[in-house]
Amino acid sequence: MEASEALTQADDGAAARGRRLLDRIIELDFSHPFAFLPLALAFIAVRLPWIDTGYGTDPDGWRVALTANFLWSEAEYFPSRLPGYPLHELISSLPIKGGWIFEGGWVWSNLSTVLISLVGVYLFAALAQKLDLPNRGALTLAFAFTPLLWINSVMTIDYMWALTFMLGAYLALLNRAPTAAGIILGLAAGFRMTSLLMLLPFWLLLWRSNQREGIRPLTTTSLATTFVVYVPVLMVYGLNMLNFYDRAVPLDEFFRRLGKDGLGVIGALALLFAVVISLPRLRGLLRDLWNDTHVLVWAAVIVVYFASYTRLPHEIAYLIPLFPFGYFLLSRYLSRGLLVGVLAVVVVSGFVDVTSPGDALSGINASTFTGARIGKGMLLSDIETLDNQRDFAREVRAVSLMRETVQEPAVIMVGFIYPELVVLHKDELDIDILEDDLEAISQLSDKGIARDKTRAIEYVWLLELDAFLEFHERGTNIYFTADAARSTLSVYGYRPGLFGATKLQLSREDASIGGGAAAIDR
Repeated sequence: MEASEALTQADDGAAARGRRLLDRIIELDFSHPFAFLPLALAFIAVRLPWIDTGYGTDPDGWRVALTANFLWSEAEYFPSRLPGYPLHELISSLPIKGGWIFEGGWVWSNLSTVLISLVGVYLFAALAQKLDLPNRGALTLAFAFTPLLWINSVMTIDYMWALTFMLGAYLALLNRAPTAAGIILGLAAGFRMTSLLMLLPFWLLLWRSNQREGIRPLTTTSLATTFVVYVPVLMVYGLNMLNFYDRAVPLDEFFRRLGKDGLGVIGALALLFAVVISLPRLRGLLRDLWNDTHVLVWAAVIVVYFASYTRLPHEIAYLIPLFPFGYFLLSRYLSRGLLVGVLAVVVVSGFVDVTSPGDALSGINASTFTGARIGKGMLLSDIETLDNQRDFAREVRAVSLMRETVQEPAVIMVGFIYPELVVLHKDELDIDILEDDLEAISQLSDKGIARDKTRAIEYVWLLELDAFLEFHERGTNIYFTADAARSTLSVYGYRPGLFGATKLQLSREDASIGGGAAAIDR
């Protein structure tokens, strides 16, 4: 009996020690160097599987690489896409190409994104400490390992660069340095112009905290810095730089991206459940919007960026600025247990989530729900998609070189895989521009052409009908992929197959699906 009681007491003591340790971690200040170091090592270690997998699943990452290679080879700067991302493109050109010093590549450019994202984690931790937020350790850990942020921190893309500078600008304002904040925000806009939307929440912060004299230096320095970093784009495009890809997104796709691609299905459901459970605590939100300046700022960021996203909901990553400020709000209105539970589910959804076997192109339908099952989360799906897209680009290249399949001279419309195909085979191709078009979203990709150095084969993204007919009249054989056919109809309003083009015979039609796969896993 005494032995049993001793074991029970020992178990209770271990459980108590475990709870105390968990409580310390939940409240840990990760802005302290000794706390941040192990987090930094873990942050980098878990991202290593992505580092050597290419420039990312988003064609924009490969567009940046295309810009970098063209810059070094031709000494001419073309934005990867309008309105231009000059700081990201110019900074990334160093690790991508290395100039005459070394031959770089995606390992180095992806690593640079990892490191700047890690700086963003530190700034988040510093903000949580400065704002005296409850459960700041749990918030910082969740921010470091949130799946959507994780994915965008391991590819050659600008989202995390911009977010890191935005957090730096917010911290500068908290330290009453509006001029420094303006410069930092202007640099953030050099990575993503939409960073300037932060001016509205920042004006509210200065106005409500009786620092109205800081509004002018914040605004002028941010706009001046933005103007300076965009000079290379303005010199070529002028006001045409404000052009952007504008396409309507179906409502079902809009909601799918919000839930499935933003937080994961189980993450979104966990957040919805937590909000419903916390409605009594959330009653104070309206009062706090008036009484608490920072609650107003956080809410304003969410409203501004969500409103911007509803106007152009092409990429769920456009909502990345919502995450730090949304986490700040959750820390104020969710109980500790509920907050930690929700954050844990969001992180886990990156590995295990509810998936659907339906074709992504068909949107949400009955099979989306009837076929739902437990499967891979967005992190594991991202790695699989990286491999599939790279294999697809290489297959397009290999099939195009088969003389029995492609008759020369030939031009091949490859669709969105064009930047990846060209970058992967840049040593075998001459990269050029099909036509000067300052209104094109990307001259190097949308209007680009890659010519085989030894064969009469050319690759393009898509062709306008006039260009298509010109190739046809010259006796060039025209081929296309399934994606190119869909995109040509959507963008230029014609079907290449009806004008004499031939569909390229590949093992699959969707670049993101593995060979032999009948459906996507997410």
